[in-house]
Amino acid sequence: MEFTRPRHETEQPIGQDVLVETKRSFVRSFIEITLTLIFWAYTLVVTWFFGSALFNQDGGLIASLKAMLNVTNRDIRELLGFGALALLISACALYVWRTYNKKRFGPLARRKAPTDTTREDWLKLELIEPDEIDRLQRDKVIVFEKNPVKELDQ
Repeated sequence: MEFTRPRHETEQPIGQDVLVETKRSFVRSFIEITLTLIFWAYTLVVTWFFGSALFNQDGGLIASLKAMLNVTNRDIRELLGFGALALLISACALYVWRTYNKKRFGPLARRKAPTDTTREDWLKLELIEPDEIDRLQRDKVIVFEKNPVKELDQ
């Protein structure tokens, strides 16, 4: 059985460079890489789109995109401003809610750690034999051939 290594050890116990190796087909790898590149390109275009509107820059390709979408830099800045305002209002509302809850419910001490289960508590349940309870409390390693807990419908 392989165990995990301690934090201070730098070598891997298996002696390999990669812990998990999988066999993937060329087609699957190609599709994954292609989709990843497409989504990175999309992220770059969207960032360029909003950034150019924010800094009032119009260049060839992004100007064509704005013309196709029938938007101006002002429209995009208004959208960004609305998003920033909505974010600020949400943050303020959450802060007010947090402050109210802290003042209203903060001093209450309702949460207490449960008390330790005693032998009598186990015996009251009548789900396990008393000698099994003693064995559970005494032994460090226990192997049961069958489940010692009785069924609830009995």
